[in-house]
Amino acid sequence: MEQQKAPEAAQGQQQQHYYAPQYAQQAYYPQQHTAASHLKEWFNFREPSYVKGFVIGAGVALVLTNPAVKKAIVKGVVKLWGGLQGGVEELKEQIRDVQAEMGGE
Repeated sequence: MEQQKAPEAAQGQQQQHYYAPQYAQQAYYPQQHTAASHLKEWFNFREPSYVKGFVIGAGVALVLTNPAVKKAIVKGVVKLWGGLQGGVEELKEQIRDVQAEMGGE
């Protein structure tokens, strides 16, 4: 049994140092980063998600720079805030009513 394990162990050690010929001759050269390569990374119009985000961002920027749209947004926020404050006051009044009824019993 031990004689069979020894050749298998030797084969395992030999296989650890084996490299395929097509990979053995390739050298590693780090990529040279130029201004053009950085611009390509930032503006990747071949990527669908980038194009989608670019178009959505441009549309939002155009809408938010429009004075009429900004005025409408501010009016909507003010109306919403007023509605929330009124709702909170109404809720407080209802709680006081319930407390008064419970105290009267």
